[in-house]
Amino acid sequence: MSKRNFYKSPLNKLVNFFEKSRDNWKEKCLSHKKENEKLKNKICSLESSKQKWKDETLLLRKQLKPTAIATEIIIPEPAKKKLNLIIPDTQLNIDKIPYHSYSATTIFLMLQLVLIGAVSLRGSQRVLTIVNDVAGNPLDCVPCWFSVRSWLLRTGYYKIMRPKIIANDWCWIVDHTIQLGKTKCLLVLGIRLSELPVGRSLQYKDLEPIDLVPVEKSTGEIVWQQLEKITIKTGIPRAIISDCGSDLKSGVAQFCAKHDGCVSLYDIKHKTACLIKAELTKDDGWQTFIKAAAKTKSQLQQTALSHLKAPNQRSKSRYMNIEILLKWGTETLKILDNKKDFNKDEQKQSVKLEWLKSYRDKLQGWNELLQVATLTEKSVRRHGITREGHKILEKEFEFQEKQLELKYAPAIKLKSNLIDFVKTQGNSCKENEILLGSSEVIESVFGKQKYLERDYAKEGFTSLILGIGAFVGTLTVDLVKDALVFAPVKDVLKWCKDALGETLQSKKNIAYSDVRE
Repeated sequence: MSKRNFYKSPLNKLVNFFEKSRDNWKEKCLSHKKENEKLKNKICSLESSKQKWKDETLLLRKQLKPTAIATEIIIPEPAKKKLNLIIPDTQLNIDKIPYHSYSATTIFLMLQLVLIGAVSLRGSQRVLTIVNDVAGNPLDCVPCWFSVRSWLLRTGYYKIMRPKIIANDWCWIVDHTIQLGKTKCLLVLGIRLSELPVGRSLQYKDLEPIDLVPVEKSTGEIVWQQLEKITIKTGIPRAIISDCGSDLKSGVAQFCAKHDGCVSLYDIKHKTACLIKAELTKDDGWQTFIKAAAKTKSQLQQTALSHLKAPNQRSKSRYMNIEILLKWGTETLKILDNKKDFNKDEQKQSVKLEWLKSYRDKLQGWNELLQVATLTEKSVRRHGITREGHKILEKEFEFQEKQLELKYAPAIKLKSNLIDFVKTQGNSCKENEILLGSSEVIESVFGKQKYLERDYAKEGFTSLILGIGAFVGTLTVDLVKDALVFAPVKDVLKWCKDALGETLQSKKNIAYSDVRE
């Protein structure tokens, strides 16, 4: 073989190999192309078929309702229920919200179960499941409890963040709520003076949630700065009412000093509690009474007279709730006076209550204190704070004088102090103006919020704090629809991250994650 042919032969083989490979790849590409065209044709066929079936389904669904109504006359009621011929066009299946599986009415119903019916989030899902089954399944699927939680937060967030009416007759109700941990929340509720209810106390539906500000530290300076920021929402308020805690009192005072048209008001319930506390802490008999009541509670709770044990005494706000303890002492004394109604076991245990008889006169005097405070609180709740408010209160005391028959010197002193207080508060009013005199509604709001959180309230603040916005003010189907359209989940999550940061529960999980197996 020549040298030339020696090199030519391997090259020819290599060229032939690449040419065959090229032809094979070409054939494969053509084959794939044909398969792709077949798949595309099949997809087009399926899509057209899908549209065809969809059109036919819609047509049949329109025809189904008249047919079902016609068969209603022929088919007996029990058989009709079994066949399930009628698809009910109930309120739960209308009022659709864009990009939502459930109607606004269904969502509103779930929120009402939680907020008005006091049902837990998980319980709301179970309740609606039962109702859905009994009602003949108007819903194909019941919402999950976690969806209810999301709707609750979005509704609360929307009501807090939505634009408010700018006016000069707003009255703000401000207070702090605290839970486990360092964080506390400043809540600001508002009501316009032109919309104050007449002859009754404030209710949740009367109020508008203005702002909710979680902070780790609160001073007078911080409160003042917070209030200044909130004026962007409503304008300068006419009045701010609070319990006059140290930081709130200082912050509100600084705010009112900067704005002449705004006045600071002191909640009547806290004022009466402070005056009662000043009288009772000087009374040695009161201190021994509450100690004896606590001791008797532990002595009777496992005996035949356990139903007569003293009520629990609160560690905080004790003087705002003394009526429970005084009522127990007064009524238990009447029971002891009729010992003949006791059986043998109860008579043996009744010795542990004999000490109450030595407080008969004291209880009468303390009840006079309570009656004076209660009458004042009711008057201020009904009539508000006005220039003539102290005169109205004096007339009410005169009218009730026969029933009260004040003999206890501290009670007479308390009556005089409260009339002076209402007069001082009234000096802040303009002619024919009525200002708010009680902020008790905000205490009720905090109580309901903690009930809404249930066990989570023991672990510090969570995103459920936004639930305050959901149940304060009015809640309607249209409002729910607006809230879910304009308050996306990402905005709620961002607020929770910025305002609350890491919750105590999340910190706990991180801290123990390395040591738990």
